[in-house]
Amino acid sequence: MNSRILTFDIWGDLGHFKKPYTTTSPLSFAFPPRPTIAGMISAIIGLDKTEYADHFKKKDANIAIRIIKPVKKIRISQNLIDTKRALLFSRIRQRTQIRLEYVKDPRYRIYFQHSDKNLYQRLKTCLQNHESVYTVSLGLSELLANFKFIGEFDLREVENKNPVLLNSVLPIQLSADFSPETGKAYFSEDMPIEMNKQRIVTQFGKVFYERDGKPVKAMPDKYFRAENGDTILFL
Repeated sequence: MNSRILTFDIWGDLGHFKKPYTTTSPLSFAFPPRPTIAGMISAIIGLDKTEYADHFKKKDANIAIRIIKPVKKIRISQNLIDTKRALLFSRIRQRTQIRLEYVKDPRYRIYFQHSDKNLYQRLKTCLQNHESVYTVSLGLSELLANFKFIGEFDLREVENKNPVLLNSVLPIQLSADFSPETGKAYFSEDMPIEMNKQRIVTQFGKVFYERDGKPVKAMPDKYFRAENGDTILFL
């Protein structure tokens, strides 16, 4: 794996990262799961949605995410229409109203490594030029996203025996020895971690985070420190 890491921010007005166990009133994760981040990167570099999952298996890609802006959620009522039973939109009579949960004003920092140097370079070039092959969105196609290249940094693995402040969200098994601090709000969620090209989730995992994006003090056996000082754990 390359010892360098690409870092970029992604943000928008609204985001929706659907929790799979919610149906009639869809709820959203606080931040995009790992497969969703892979989809965002694929949109930037132009990988087809039917094939990109094969390029982002954990053995090939390292992905971490940091919450930049505090997580705020709102619910908005929306009317869904049944388009299968009428040829003209004017003749559609069947409508269903649901309340959809959104993350308001989300902003995240993505950290990315890949064993494929060509794929890595394609993303670096697109980020530097602020170009994307497909439209980038925050979970739903209607929720358009913007992105900004932060930089490419050296990354080193740090063996650890002491509490350390970590900037990224944490896999739960690596955050068990965390030290709670006053003024911080901690949460964990069961999230998709890996998905196959049939878009079936093959691995779930618990992820731990601080709602306002503040660093979490924990004591993992090892973590990664970027040249710019960011401390992360990969999902």
